Amino acid sequence: MSPVEPSIKSFLISDMVIQEKGTNKWSAIGIFDNIIATQFPLVYPRLALYIRLSDAEGDYDIRVEFCDDKDCVIAIFEGIRFSIPSRLHNPELGITTLNLPIQKPGKFNFKLYFNGKWVGDFPLIVEEYNKNKGKDIDYVE
Repeated sequence: MSPVEPSIKSFLISDMVIQEKGTNKWSAIGIFDNIIATQFPLVYPRLALYIRLSDAEGDYDIRVEFCDDKDCVIAIFEGIRFSIPSRLHNPELGITTLNLPIQKPGKFNFKLYFNGKWVGDFPLIVEEYNKNKGKDIDYVE
């Protein structure tokens, strides 16, 4: 039986994802959808992706591509295997990235693939810090 195409229930970008050992509950710490940096190029030290699925059953090879606004692939996260025994489950997974290279401000996307088939794009906006704009948010130096 070939795997059922999953639906994405949640896709979060955060500083960290944690799965509690006793209960298997997930926590996403520091959820965000944009980064403000003081200089480019930037190497973002760490971010994590939390993904929750539904309507999935079977074995999956998962790949995530981090792409710029021209669809050029900047980084690939692959080698993730996932087995889902029944469509009654809503499986969750966390993926941690290290040293993500960002050359310039713009709109970036995390492109999610299951068994080589695209299932969705999830945006990340990267802006250059401008002290004259008056934004009062965290930024990366």
